[in-house]
Amino acid sequence: MTASHFLATSWPYYELLTAAGFEVRFADLSKSLWEPDHLVAALDGAAGVICSTEPYTAEVLSRTQVRVVSRVGVGYDSVNVPAATEQNIAVCRTPGTLHQSVVEHTIGMILAIYRNVISQNKQVRAGDWDRTAGPRAYGKTLGIIGYGVIGKEVAKAAVLLGMQVIAYDPIAPAGGPSEVERVALDEIWRRSDVVSLHAPCTPETERIINAQSLALMKDDALLINTSRGGLVNEPELAAAMKGGKLRGAALDVFEQEPIDKENPLLDVDNIYFTAHMAGLDEQSLLDMSTMAAQNILDLYEARWPAANVVNANELNGWKW
Repeated sequence: MTASHFLATSWPYYELLTAAGFEVRFADLSKSLWEPDHLVAALDGAAGVICSTEPYTAEVLSRTQVRVVSRVGVGYDSVNVPAATEQNIAVCRTPGTLHQSVVEHTIGMILAIYRNVISQNKQVRAGDWDRTAGPRAYGKTLGIIGYGVIGKEVAKAAVLLGMQVIAYDPIAPAGGPSEVERVALDEIWRRSDVVSLHAPCTPETERIINAQSLALMKDDALLINTSRGGLVNEPELAAAMKGGKLRGAALDVFEQEPIDKENPLLDVDNIYFTAHMAGLDEQSLLDMSTMAAQNILDLYEARWPAANVVNANELNGWKW
């Protein structure tokens, strides 16, 4: 187990695995698992790993005996899936366990910025009584980039708040609230009062937030990123916001995590940061860890959790 939230024997996942005869070993997180040698050492002798966002490169995978990489969460861009497939390693994830947490975080940040919650708290504590009003979310246009499960759930919540919702995703299947309009990317930039990112980081989406796209956005728009840090060109976002672009931004993810102390985003007053927490609440932690363990157990007992195995179609004759 390398995911920091779960390094305790009291979690249900621990009982699930130990009852099946597995020895559960906790990684030493005093050493950075972003260093390949440290990660390889943590995986020494392990047949499976329940992991977080540390990088499982081709080099790391080639130096282990791991048969299953079971990722807590839905993103798996930290795992070199082609290399894992070549080495006959099953890569799993835990879909359906955290989307409600991300929805609440996304909507919460929109409302917190519009209602000046953070600045109001500081002002009142300082003895100030500034009652400057902010915008109302009702009637505003939310533009969603990435209209998969999480994007659709965010849309549902936004519609209930009375927001107009438009969405861009060239590959996502139909579905979601009937009120949502699927549009071209240029329409997202031009029409949105709030842009919320829910796409994976791929060659097509990497740094989709950049000087060019920011220039097309409304000057008083909000940017919310609870997806992947690689979607944002961080220096260009910082420069644009220092120049007066955007009312504010809420960023939960970054290109480097933990965020570098020299990151220019930290110098922008109207950016609000969280530490990759959008998908984490008490229930999602329980559900993610349990499903990640169940993935390993299913594979060990010759069951095949196809919906959770990222490279299921590429693994031929996989056996424990």
